[in-house]
Amino acid sequence: MFWFTLASCSALLSAAAAVIQKKVLFQLTALEFSFLVSALILFFSLFIPFSTDITSITPSLFMIIVGKSILGGAAFLFVMMSLEHNQISTALPILGMTPAVTALAALLILGESLRNWEWLGIGMMMAGTYVLERRPAQTLLQPLKEAVRSKNHYYMYAALGLFAISSVFDKLLVSGYKTDPLVVLFYQHIVYCSMFGTLLFIRKQSFQGAVQKGRTQLPFIIAVAFLTIAYRFTQLEATKFAPVALVLAVKRTSILYASFFGGKIFSDERLAQKLIGGALIVGAGFIILRNVG
Repeated sequence: MFWFTLASCSALLSAAAAVIQKKVLFQLTALEFSFLVSALILFFSLFIPFSTDITSITPSLFMIIVGKSILGGAAFLFVMMSLEHNQISTALPILGMTPAVTALAALLILGESLRNWEWLGIGMMMAGTYVLERRPAQTLLQPLKEAVRSKNHYYMYAALGLFAISSVFDKLLVSGYKTDPLVVLFYQHIVYCSMFGTLLFIRKQSFQGAVQKGRTQLPFIIAVAFLTIAYRFTQLEATKFAPVALVLAVKRTSILYASFFGGKIFSDERLAQKLIGGALIVGAGFIILRNVG
C-alpha cells in the first residue's frame, strides 16, 4: 500500500496548494499569479535537463507536447479565474468531474467505448453537481438550470473541457509514445511561462507591476511552487507501484480536503452540503476509473 500513502500525500499537498492559491488570489489577478507561479516552477525545474535527455523526442512529439501544454495552461488559468471569483468549496468540486469529461473526450477522439459503470459514474457526478448547486426554497430543476447558466461556473466548465482533451494527449504521449514524463513536464513549464507572459504583454499589463505585487505574496507563491512540484513528484512516484488512473482517483480526494479546510478558513456558505456534493463527484471518479490501468 506504499502507493496509496504516496498518492494520499500528493492529495494533501495539492489541497494545501489550492488553499494558498485562493489566499493569494485576493491580492493578485489570476493571470498575474499564473505567470509568477509558473516562472518559479520553471526555475525549480531547471535540474531536469541535467538529469534527463530532453532532446530525445521527435519534432512531431514536441509539437504534440506544445499543443497539449497550451490547452493545459489555458485550463490552469481558467481554474485560477474561477477560484478568484468563486468560493473554493464551490469551484473545486466541479473540477472533480474531469474523469467523466475525459471519458467522453476519449470516446470522441480515440473511439474508446464507455462501460456501464462509467455511465453510472457520470450519473453520480450529475447528482453531486445538483447537490452542490441546491439552495433552500428552490424548485426541483432550478439547481440544474443555475449550474448550466451561471456565469460564475463558465471558467471551470472551460477548464474541464480543456483538461479532458489535454489528459487524452497525456495518455497518448506517456502510454502510446513512451515519452519520459519529466521531459513532458519540463517543456510544459516552458510553454506555461511563455503563454502567461505573452498574455500579460497582450493585455498591456506591466511585468514590473506583477512582480511588485507578487513580492508582497512571495512566501505564499514560493510555497505554491514547492507544493506543486512536491505533489506532482509524489504522484509520479506512486504511479511506479500502481495503475495511473487509480493513483489519480486517490489524488482527486484533494478536492474534499481543500473544500473543507478552505471553506472553514474563508467561511464559505453551505459547506456541509457542498462537501456531500463533492464526495459524490469524487466517489464517481473512483467508479469511472476502477478498471482503467
